[in-house]
Amino acid sequence: MQRGIYEDFLTQVKANTENIVIGSPFDPATQLGPVVSAEQLERITRYVRIGTDEGAEVLVGGQRRGDVGYFFEPTIFTGVANSMRIAQEEIFGPVMCAIPFDTEEEAYAIANDVEFGLAAGVWTNDLARAHRASRAIDAGTVWVNTYGEVQMSVPYGGMKQSGSGRALGEESIHELTHSKSVWMKIQR
Repeated sequence: MQRGIYEDFLTQVKANTENIVIGSPFDPATQLGPVVSAEQLERITRYVRIGTDEGAEVLVGGQRRGDVGYFFEPTIFTGVANSMRIAQEEIFGPVMCAIPFDTEEEAYAIANDVEFGLAAGVWTNDLARAHRASRAIDAGTVWVNTYGEVQMSVPYGGMKQSGSGRALGEESIHELTHSKSVWMKIQR
C-alpha cells in the first residue's frame, strides 16, 4: 500500500480483520470458512513460520482457530520484503503481506516481480490510475475497488505460473472441446 497511508491503512485493516466471523460456511453470519484440507491447513501454518523466520512480523492472526475443522485466522504480515517466500509464493490461505511503496511504478514492479499472476486488487478513486494499473499488472484478473468478484460469463484464470487456461465464460468451453476437420471425396 502507498507509504503515505500505510500506517492508517494497517490500523483499519487490522481492526476489520479482528472482527471477521470465522465459522461454518452454512451459517449466514460466517465471513470466512475453513480451508480445504488438513494438508492445506499445515501448508498455511508452515508459511506463517517461514514468514516469521525470514523476519516478517505477524500483525494479526497467524494461528489455527479451534480444534475441530480446518480453520485458520486471517493473517497480516508487516515488515515484508518482496523477496521473502511469503510474498513470492502462492499460499492459498487467508494471509496478506503488507508491502509499502512510494510510486505507482514501484507498486507495479513489486506486483510483477513474482512468477505467479492469478489475481490482483487495486484501490483508487482515480479512473485513469485504475486503467493504468489494470494494464500494468501481470495478472489474469485485476479487481478495482473490490476483490473476489466472479460471474459465470466472465473468464477467470491466471498468468505466468498461476495455472493455464480459463474457468468460466466461453473460453472455458474451448478448453474442453477440440475442433476436427474431415475432408471427403466420394468416388462414383
